[in-house]
Amino acid sequence: MSASSEATSSGALARAIGVDDIRNLARRRLPKFIFDYLDGGADDEYTRRQNSRSFNALSLIQRVLVDVDSVDTSTTILGMQTSVPFVLSSTGASRFYHSEGEMAAARAAAKANVIYGTTSSAMYSLEDVASVGDAPRFFQVYVFKDRAVTKDYVMRCRSSGYDAMFLTVDCATAGNRERDIRNQLAIPPKITLRAIWHLLNAPGWSMDYLTSQAWSFPNVDGYVDESTKGDFNTAAEWFAGQLDRSFAWDDAEALCKDWGGQFVIKGITSVEDAKIAVSIGATGIVVSNHGGRQLDHAPTTLEVLPEIIDVVGDKVEVLVDSGYRRGTDVIKALALGAKGVLLGKAYLYGLGAGGEAGVSRVIEILKSELERNMMLMGLQSISQITSDCVRWRDPGFLR
Repeated sequence: MSASSEATSSGALARAIGVDDIRNLARRRLPKFIFDYLDGGADDEYTRRQNSRSFNALSLIQRVLVDVDSVDTSTTILGMQTSVPFVLSSTGASRFYHSEGEMAAARAAAKANVIYGTTSSAMYSLEDVASVGDAPRFFQVYVFKDRAVTKDYVMRCRSSGYDAMFLTVDCATAGNRERDIRNQLAIPPKITLRAIWHLLNAPGWSMDYLTSQAWSFPNVDGYVDESTKGDFNTAAEWFAGQLDRSFAWDDAEALCKDWGGQFVIKGITSVEDAKIAVSIGATGIVVSNHGGRQLDHAPTTLEVLPEIIDVVGDKVEVLVDSGYRRGTDVIKALALGAKGVLLGKAYLYGLGAGGEAGVSRVIEILKSELERNMMLMGLQSISQITSDCVRWRDPGFLR
């Protein structure tokens, strides 16, 4: 059995102990240019690396001789009941990693009663994703120059029963992802000697790609010329050309009012922006540096989370993302005041390693880690995770 095919087997997934093991399986199955697109960050990838290192700045406080025979990891995020305090966040273009893309992730989330988010740049329509089970879900929107398109997304999300809308605000332009440049990344893959070499070293992924439906962005099919509907390159060009760099806070406020429900601003790293988000009516914010994929040398989310919580934590629900791969990482964020943690790369490694089964394994691993470490800390429920559960190490620890 090849390494690539073994990565998708149930045995290989079952033997994976942590998310890093799942990451290694994904690296074995995916072509290098696809894995690097998933795994990489901007410029020198300093922020990407620091995201993971930052968790070492906090110690966990263990309380003993507490009855932890039963531990409850369920909670409520933005009014949505969920079995765990982490969310499978919107990532876009998930068919890059597996032909079933967003549908596989949505099914895994629904089975585990985990919140799932999809996005404008998904490779399955928002209506298709909404048809998967009854689990809570949200839609992440980018704002287009043609405001009628954004309004149409709002109506489609209402009709499809989405529970919340997220607006991503840290993508005025794409980050400089040097791995992609070095790999001469082209989506869909162009037939070059380099690409052929990568594809030959990933036979499982290559067969999946060649035998599945052609890639497309169905969420934009209704807005492109009828003759080019379903064409990946046309949709990608339309999408890139429609992103509005002039979009500002007053536009975000108008979108918030138009949606009229749970509305979350994603991509906050400053107290000032957090306060503005509250002032325009947002019901939640996501403290995020986009996984280190946009602005390199942006602060890690653990660095800025406490000060943002201090200022707006009693006014909106504060979520957080970027670099979370352990149950203890989730506990640390909750202890600092976050209501929940958004996962991106962590579950996409699972998708790349084994489709729906891989995503389910990531959920299983993280939930197990969460339960185990709550027991070790003497915690019976998520509500008991407070600032008393952590302490900062020496401030120079990360230097």
